[in-house]
Amino acid sequence: MTDINKPGMPGCPHCDGDGFVLVPREEHLGAQSIRHPPTYRRCQCMLHRDILANVEKGMPGLTGAAVLKRPSPLMGQHDKNVWITAPKPWFMAHLRHVAIRRPPTWYFKVISDAEAMTAWLASVAIKGQDILDPDAATVSITHLTLDDLVIPPELLIVRLGVKVARNVATPEVLLEALHLREHKRLPTWIWDTPHEPLEEGHICYSPQVGDYVEGWTRHRVEERAAPEATSTTADDPYQDLSIPVKRPGKQTLSSRSRGRGRK
Repeated sequence: MTDINKPGMPGCPHCDGDGFVLVPREEHLGAQSIRHPPTYRRCQCMLHRDILANVEKGMPGLTGAAVLKRPSPLMGQHDKNVWITAPKPWFMAHLRHVAIRRPPTWYFKVISDAEAMTAWLASVAIKGQDILDPDAATVSITHLTLDDLVIPPELLIVRLGVKVARNVATPEVLLEALHLREHKRLPTWIWDTPHEPLEEGHICYSPQVGDYVEGWTRHRVEERAAPEATSTTADDPYQDLSIPVKRPGKQTLSSRSRGRGRK
C-alpha cells in the first residue's frame, strides 16, 4: 500500500518513498574523524518529481505526451529563436523531451496568441479606449500588460491558431511580443501547424511578422507525421527519467527508523 504521507515516489529504490537519502559517512565527514549526526539530501525521485511538476506548469498536459525513441531535433534549441510548424502530438512529445532534461527551476511557458491578445486588451481597457474585439469579454486580469505575460519566462513559446476572432491588431501584438523578448535578449519559439501555417491569410500574419521571423531556426513537420514514440506516459510519467528498479539493501530514512524500533 502506498504511504500518502511520504513525499517521494512509491517504491523508489533509493529512498523507499521518503524523498531523502542518507549521505554516505565518508562523503559527509571527508577526512575528519569527528562524529556528526546523520545528514540527508533530496532523493533522485524527488528531483524527477520536481522536474515533472515544472514541465506541467509550463504547459498543462505536457507530462502525458509520448516518449521519444531518439533525441529530438529541438534539443539544444532552448536558448534560440525557433519557428516550428508541427502537429500538436509531435510538438508536445518533442517539447516534453526537451523540458524533462532541463533543471526543475527552468522557467518556460507556452502561451497562445489569444492570451497575448487578451493581455494587450487589458492595457487598452485600463486607458479607457473602445475595444472592438469579441475577446474583450475575456480581458486578462492576471496580466495587465503584454510585458507581464511575455517577459518573465526564460523561454516563451507562442502557440498560434488559438485565437479565432479577428482583430486587425493581432499581428502587431505578436510582433510587439517578439520585440519585447528580443529587447531583453530572451529566446522565443513560435509554434504553428501545417494546416494553418503562419503565412498570408493567417490571423497573426503580416509582412512585418514574416520578415522578422525569416532568419529564425526553422523546423517543418508534415501534418500526418507522428512522433517516433516508444509509448505514451499516461500510466507512468517517470518511465524515461531513468529511475532503476528497486534493489534491496539500501539504507533509507524508513529503514533506519525500523531498525531503531527492533531491540
